[in-house]
Amino acid sequence: MEREEETREILLPNWQGSGSHGITIDQTDRGVFVRRVQQNSPAARMGVVKEGDQIVSATVYFDNLQSGEVAQLLQSVGHHTLGL
Repeated sequence: MEREEETREILLPNWQGSGSHGITIDQTDRGVFVRRVQQNSPAARMGVVKEGDQIVSATVYFDNLQSGEVAQLLQSVGHHTLGL
């Protein structure tokens, strides 16, 4: 019997890069993964993010971004699925 994978959605407020929440990420030819969760970090205290988790998508909220930052972010998305 094939094991069904669990997908979790988590909210990380005030994102300033993975280090701001205590996670280290790795990009491989198989995808983007959580390499390490720093002990006592915001991510560790949540208890949801685990080492080895694959990051399959991200939702970015524009409420705290300047209009130039939004435009730059949207231009960098390229040819990917985007919901507006």
